[in-house]
Amino acid sequence: MSLESIIDSIICDAKKKKDEIIAEAKAEADKIIQQAKKEGELLYKTGVEKEKAAEQGQKQKLIVTARLECKKDLLKTKQELIGSIFQRLKLEFSKKTLKKEKITHDKVEEVKSEADAYLDLLRYDYETETAKILFG
Repeated sequence: MSLESIIDSIICDAKKKKDEIIAEAKAEADKIIQQAKKEGELLYKTGVEKEKAAEQGQKQKLIVTARLECKKDLLKTKQELIGSIFQRLKLEFSKKTLKKEKITHDKVEEVKSEADAYLDLLRYDYETETAKILFG
């Protein structure tokens, strides 16, 4: 074998080895790129799901807060209405004399009664019932 044929053989072997190394490197690069794409898609989906869940939670919080505020406003309005009604009742009852029977072990007597005490008890009962209806 001549020197040139030996050199040509070495160059040919080196080119084959170079081509193999390049092919392996490309295959490895493609594999890494595919893996990175999969990881990127997974991260994207996870991020989107987290954001959707956070958005849904915020939405629910806003809805609950709005409903609560609505119920509070409704309760306040009902309390004002009840207050107005009871003020009118107090005015009407102040014009009249209310009497109640005081029963003791030896006698029954009529005693003048203040309407305010009765109306305050009634008002408390109405407000309590209204709150039960609104807030369950």
